[in-house]
Amino acid sequence: MKPEHPEAGSPASMVSTSRAARFRAAAVQSLRLHRSLALPWRVLAWGSVVLALACALYPSDHEHDYQQPFGGQQDSTVRLVEDGLRHINTAVAIALPLLNRDLVGLAQLSVVTVVGTAATHIPKRLFNDWVIAGTRLGQRPQNQDSQHNVPSGHSSLASAAAWFVCRRYGWRWAWLVLPITAATMWARVMLDAHTLSAVLSGLFVGLAVALFFVNPRARAGA
Repeated sequence: MKPEHPEAGSPASMVSTSRAARFRAAAVQSLRLHRSLALPWRVLAWGSVVLALACALYPSDHEHDYQQPFGGQQDSTVRLVEDGLRHINTAVAIALPLLNRDLVGLAQLSVVTVVGTAATHIPKRLFNDWVIAGTRLGQRPQNQDSQHNVPSGHSSLASAAAWFVCRRYGWRWAWLVLPITAATMWARVMLDAHTLSAVLSGLFVGLAVALFFVNPRARAGA
């Protein structure tokens, strides 16, 4: 019988160790990519951070803009996006590095996921009880006791996956992932789950982390 796990020092063990080491090195390099960003991309990345914060701190007028529910729970298209289509971006972002045997891309996706999650959930809790112009930032539409409105996690996840795919593997994927991002944001508003400012904040969070921590994949033979 073959051993369940490769023995230390065996070729299989050495390959596994080498792959893990390359993954860690690629993740560390991903965290440093922001230092070498070209000026236009750097401006866009930091501009996205500013816009994410501006949208997160925008005091939505719940009494006027969200007085009536949008009724997305009864809309079949909204439910289709929320229950299924929004996951396409995540699936594509995971599938492309695996299909292309792109260990660096997989490491960059891991960094984007971890940093993007932190950049979403820390502000959710930090801003939850802030009151600006009479609006508590954590309040979601139709529920005064709700929490963690900004930024939208669904939107930041869809956005980060979309921009990762486009930046790493080319804009030919934009026709698929960018409409899914927009549809995800629309569905969250229609479901009264987030304000418009919250989904826009999530959009810019996703764009920022992809710009800071992802670079284009080198073409074969280049």
